[in-house]
Amino acid sequence: MAAVPAASPPATSRLGTLVTAALVLALAWLLAAWTWVFLAPLPASSPAPAAGGVDLAAVAKLFGAAAPAGSAMSSASTSGLRLKGVIAPTPASIGSAVFNAGGKDIAVALGGEVQPGVQLVAVEPDHAVILRSGVRERVDLDTRMAAVPRSVGGRPSGFRLAVARSGANGFTFSRKDLEGALKDPGQLSYLGRIGMPPGGGVRLEEAPPGSLASRLGLQPGDIIKRVNGQAVASAGDLARLHQQFATTSRIEAEIQRGTATVQLNYTVNP
Repeated sequence: MAAVPAASPPATSRLGTLVTAALVLALAWLLAAWTWVFLAPLPASSPAPAAGGVDLAAVAKLFGAAAPAGSAMSSASTSGLRLKGVIAPTPASIGSAVFNAGGKDIAVALGGEVQPGVQLVAVEPDHAVILRSGVRERVDLDTRMAAVPRSVGGRPSGFRLAVARSGANGFTFSRKDLEGALKDPGQLSYLGRIGMPPGGGVRLEEAPPGSLASRLGLQPGDIIKRVNGQAVASAGDLARLHQQFATTSRIEAEIQRGTATVQLNYTVNP
């Protein structure tokens, strides 16, 4: 009797991907699926000549893909659009971006309209590409982060997630609450800001009081080196981790804090 092939596991739902991305933001700082990524830019260099084709694996390399051969690429810096965040998961065909136009944040899926006659045609970890009147324009990620308000109406404000502490380095929060907070573009200011240090890992550049990073026990200057025993050396590692931790309920992060190594433990309830 011929063996019956094992059924393929169901694809991760968009909701599962959202939660996964949020966990990686907290621990490995890549937001994918339906959340946002804010990366400290690498040192500026002279733009390279456009090359033919777009490498869809660019999420692992953190560089801007060039326009396809025969297409012109110009800057959209004068278009009135600001790129507040990108959704650059793997595969790249499900990317989205958050633009600010006229003071209003709007989320646009790949292929959708940013403005009448302006289409989002590509999303990369540090920029998006729009198509206007047949001309491709690059919009770079806006790294200017709004300051986290100290209070609103006399009440403390910050990232909308209740986090319970168990010991010095243990944290517990709800998957449902995290999902709800990340659906709100108003929470963008509370994520913190990250960078890629030369020695590997992911470094937290900013963690204002009330930010998601601060609530999860992270401090400015912390470098995330490993997550659940797996090394974090590049943005590609972050993308891989984002795919692996869709349903996990426990995450351990190894943090380099100055000359010391700190382990932070997270329990994720439904």
